Amino acid sequence: MGSAAAYFLSRSGKAGNVVVVEPDPSYQFATTPQGAGGVRQQFSVAENILMSRYSLEFYKGFANQMTDVPDLPDIGFVSQGYLFVVTKEGEATLRRNQALQASLGANAELIDYDEIQRRFPSIERDDIVLGCHSADDGWIDPNAGLWGFRRAAEHLGTTFVKARVTGMNSDDRAIRSLQLDNGHVVEADFFINTAGPWVSQIAKMSGGNLPIVPMCRVQHFWKCAHELEPMPLVKDESGMFFRPEGDGFVGGRPSFDIEPGFVDDIYSGFFANYFEETIWPMMAALVPKFEEIRLESSWAGHYAQNTLDGNMIIGRYSPGHDNIVTACGFSGHGIMHAPAVGRALSELALTGAFETLDLSRMEIGRVHKNEPLAEVGIK
Repeated sequence: MGSAAAYFLSRSGKAGNVVVVEPDPSYQFATTPQGAGGVRQQFSVAENILMSRYSLEFYKGFANQMTDVPDLPDIGFVSQGYLFVVTKEGEATLRRNQALQASLGANAELIDYDEIQRRFPSIERDDIVLGCHSADDGWIDPNAGLWGFRRAAEHLGTTFVKARVTGMNSDDRAIRSLQLDNGHVVEADFFINTAGPWVSQIAKMSGGNLPIVPMCRVQHFWKCAHELEPMPLVKDESGMFFRPEGDGFVGGRPSFDIEPGFVDDIYSGFFANYFEETIWPMMAALVPKFEEIRLESSWAGHYAQNTLDGNMIIGRYSPGHDNIVTACGFSGHGIMHAPAVGRALSELALTGAFETLDLSRMEIGRVHKNEPLAEVGIK
C-alpha cells in the first residue's frame, strides 16, 4: 500500500519529495509476499467491487502502465477466474451479490451444480447448489507486484529509507515530523500510515486509535497424484480456497478460532496439525482427487484485521491532525486493492478529497458510530 501510494504520488508530478520509511526493506516480515495474490470482483460492498475493477485492469496492463520503469518484475497475471460455491443456505446471498456485481459491470455469472461439474468436473460435493464464476478474475505474483510498485516509485524519484518510526512531533493542528530509530527526523507536509498489521502502533503516536490487529493466516502448497482440468481460484462458504500454482496447488482456510497477535512458529501450538486435521479433509470433500496429495510446504503471514467489520479504513483518523491519513484493515485484500487505494491515497494527499472513486463510506466515521460495513457471504 505504501509503495503503491508512493508510485501514484510520484507519477503525478505534483507531490514534491516523496519518502517511504520502511523498517523491513527485504520484506522478510511483510504479509504481501506470503499472500495468494488473488484479484476478484466478487464482493457484496460496492466500493470493494469498484476498487477491484480498477485494480484488475491495472494489473492486467501492469507492464504497459510502467513501460518507462527499468527491471520491472513480471507480476505473472493468470486469468483463470474465480469460482465461489455455496450450499442452499448461501444461495440467496450469492444471488444478491452477483446482481450487484453485474450492475457495476463485473462479468460474474451464476451457474448451478450441473454446470459447475460440466466446467470443472473435479469438483464433486453434492451439497453445492450454486456457484458464481467470474471468468475475468485471476491472480498475480504478490511479491512481484510489491517490488513492481517499489521499483516504479523509486524510478520516479521516491526515496526509500531503512528505518523505523519511533515517534511523531505535532502541534494542535498537524503532524510536523517523524522521529526515526536511526536518529534522523523526517519533516513533511503530509503523512500516510500504511503499516499493515503494525498500523495501530503508529496511530497511537499521534493520539489515534485504529481497530486493527494482526491475525495469523497460514497457507499451504501441495501436489496431487491426479491431473485436474485448468481450475479457477475456488472458494466456499467456510473460507476455504485453493488455486493452481505451478505443478501443484496453494490454498488454505482462515483460522477463525485463533486469538489476534503475531505467530512466530506454525509448527507447534494451534497450527501444528492444521493442514492434516482441518484443511485436507475439507479440500478432499470438495475435490475427491485431493484425497491423494503430498504437502510440500506451509507458511504464515498476518492479516491486518479490522475487528469492526473486516473492511478497510481509509482517510483521516488522528484527532486534530488533518495532514495524516491511513489505509488499513484490508483483512487479506491488500495487494488486490493496492492500485485503487494507492491512487485514492495520492488524491487525498494532493487535493484533500476522493476524486476518482468515492470511498467516503470506508472512512473511520463508521468506527466511531459503531456502524459496520461488512461483507456478506463469502469474504
